[in-house]
Amino acid sequence: MKILTTWQLYGLVLLFLLGTSVVFGIASTAKQDAWITACISTFFGAALLWLYSKLYETNVDKNWSGLLTGSFGRYVGSILCVIYVFIFIYSAGRDLRDIGELTSTFLLPKTPIGITMVLFQLLVSYICYAGVERMGRLAELNVPVIFIIFLLEVILLVASGTIHLSLLTPVAAEWKPIITAAIPGNLTVPYSEAFAFAAFWSKTMPPKNFRKAAILSCATAGLIFIVLDILAISSIGPELFARSFFPLMTTFHLVNFADFIQNIDPFIVTAFLIGVLFKISIFTYAACAMISDLWKVNIRSAVIPVSAIVFLFAFYMTESLSSHLFTGHQWAIWVVFMPFFVIFPMLTLLVIKLKKIVGIGGS
Repeated sequence: MKILTTWQLYGLVLLFLLGTSVVFGIASTAKQDAWITACISTFFGAALLWLYSKLYETNVDKNWSGLLTGSFGRYVGSILCVIYVFIFIYSAGRDLRDIGELTSTFLLPKTPIGITMVLFQLLVSYICYAGVERMGRLAELNVPVIFIIFLLEVILLVASGTIHLSLLTPVAAEWKPIITAAIPGNLTVPYSEAFAFAAFWSKTMPPKNFRKAAILSCATAGLIFIVLDILAISSIGPELFARSFFPLMTTFHLVNFADFIQNIDPFIVTAFLIGVLFKISIFTYAACAMISDLWKVNIRSAVIPVSAIVFLFAFYMTESLSSHLFTGHQWAIWVVFMPFFVIFPMLTLLVIKLKKIVGIGGS
């Protein structure tokens, strides 16, 4: 049953894609050419979302778990489903850890990181328990808030006189760091992560409408990333942009409008919390949806156990922010995101098409 409108799905995918990137930035390793990397990764991200919609189109009544068992058999498909459940839980845990690290660094340094994360995951649990329909309604209410915050940030930063476009030069002096930052780095995070919607896409919209909403949200997120990267580089410079853990937070600390408006941290943190709330919720709900399909249980009954595991993953996965970021930007890209969110969906689509050609049926 399709229960979301185009605007609701657009909002869900957009907020998911923005996620943690509104603070961590996009392609900081490309330095002054990060905005070019953002352009390239947006193009390939849209192509990846189009691929996901074609995979969805092969059987509109089946989610990813159904496609796996139909393509690779009940036994192998079930094992793959379990792997994806833990991948979604791990991804949610990573984003929950991002919340903990940000709040302990900038907002609540004296509050134990575990307290922050458990309270946030309780909110995620409530959203997942409410279901995807209410999640979509919440998203359509928050999208205008994100747009208003984004416009305010841009206007205040420009008005502060900190923008120096000369810092964007030389443009594309070396293409290797641009391409290597785009693929696989910024293709996998955040665009390939949107594969989480495959776990429950039969409950959203028909494939063509899903494709339209997903690609439009990808283009919107890409435009926001490009603008934010340009503002950050031309304000704090390419070197600091590449070295900073939170480059966009550092950038907006420079806001000083007429010695009156000087601290817009609440705007930045609000945008971050909204984006990461939906990102963790989608990953958590995806894990619950696959458990529901695999073991024929109600999604709601899986929410609390899955949320508890997400919290444990987040709490114990790393000991410091630097190691957390290194694992996410290096190890997770090649071991988790590329094989399971990019290569394997392509392989599955190929298997389904080949089965149809030889008349095996199957998806």
